[in-house]
Amino acid sequence: MEYGAIEINGLKVQSKVGVTDAERSSPQEISFDIRMVPKRSIFGIDDCIGNTIDYFEVSESVKNLSMDGEWKLIETLAEKVIDRLFVAYPLSEVRVIVRKYVLSDTDHVSVSLSRTV
Repeated sequence: MEYGAIEINGLKVQSKVGVTDAERSSPQEISFDIRMVPKRSIFGIDDCIGNTIDYFEVSESVKNLSMDGEWKLIETLAEKVIDRLFVAYPLSEVRVIVRKYVLSDTDHVSVSLSRTV
């Protein structure tokens, strides 16, 4: 069986995310890594964007979702991204990592969620 994955790594987004009202009062930078496995093999797609998942379209959708809402937890945001991608695209698997740059003594904190259908 042939299959492939499409990945978007380090997608930077401004989002109102945080447990406290003060933390959500202004947008902060977060980033996403997204791995998508299409239901249809991406072998033999005849160099046609219509036969695959448009990663630009995906990145814009994730940016819009992130910027249009307020989130207490990055876990919730990661789950909403997965939900949106499964509704919009014919995917068999999605993995999302959300990174938040909130603790001064760390590079980042992150959450990773995956779903396979």
